[in-house]
Amino acid sequence: MSRFKLRLLALAALLSALQLPAMAEDIALPTITLYMTVDWEGWSLDEENLDAMRQFRRKHPEIPMLHLLNPVYFIRPGVDASDTAQKIKSTLLPSDAHGLHLHGWKSLVEHCELPYKSEPSFGGVHEACAEGDCGYTVSLEYAYSEHELTILTGCSVDLLVQQGFDWPKSFRAGGWQLGPKLASAILKNGFLMDTSRTAPQLVARRWDESSNLVKMVRTLHADGTILDQPYELLPGLMEYPNNASLADYTRTDELVEIFRTLVANNKSVMVLGFHQESAFNYLDRLADAIPLMQQIADEAGVHLQWARFH
Repeated sequence: MSRFKLRLLALAALLSALQLPAMAEDIALPTITLYMTVDWEGWSLDEENLDAMRQFRRKHPEIPMLHLLNPVYFIRPGVDASDTAQKIKSTLLPSDAHGLHLHGWKSLVEHCELPYKSEPSFGGVHEACAEGDCGYTVSLEYAYSEHELTILTGCSVDLLVQQGFDWPKSFRAGGWQLGPKLASAILKNGFLMDTSRTAPQLVARRWDESSNLVKMVRTLHADGTILDQPYELLPGLMEYPNNASLADYTRTDELVEIFRTLVANNKSVMVLGFHQESAFNYLDRLADAIPLMQQIADEAGVHLQWARFH
């Protein structure tokens, strides 16, 4: 082989070697992963909220959602459980995950053959009802024993699976009311991920500092901040803090500022979301924040990706 060809080969090898670092640098862009969560409270399944979700899904089919489902919808008197399940499923996509969300609803507690507890209430309201349903604001962590919570969680999982939902592996407590008892209960029921921790400062944006909810969240998650990242809560159970709260609590500009702060501090996970029961009122806040967050990520040289569950 001539010297000229050898030099060409050597030059080509050198150029190839020089390009490798650039390619590796592109691949190794810092990444922030966003988890879109939905709390299904158990209050109602109003068409305006379901339709707001469907419209969002059509506009953003690339965003998988973690649906934290409440089984109380299926067990109230006069409810067609199959029809109710279909209403919920009309908002879901194949890329979504099915989790569990629990409030202390009396109908659910008694369906699971447990004695109903009407206090303490994180809403500071009277939860002892003679007729109808109540218990939404009862703190599961403070009201029930670990044994009772284990039974309630297992019973709730069964109700979801009976209606054709996937076996849930993710959990969020109503009112972010998760402590040692409830954490142990969900672990015993095979859950792998909890997302009940939040920053008290985010709750205080909507609730007064003197409210029961803020006081309880400050006790349960005393050191919670928007910079919180995933960690092992118990052996086999990961905590993914709800570090951006839910749309009811964060305006678009506040949500964007949280994202900016996470990016500036080189954090890799943001957990945000909304309530099904108020999607019509607040889902637009998330929709408006998405392009603004993408712009911040692009300017910072950070790859924004949505968590995938399958």
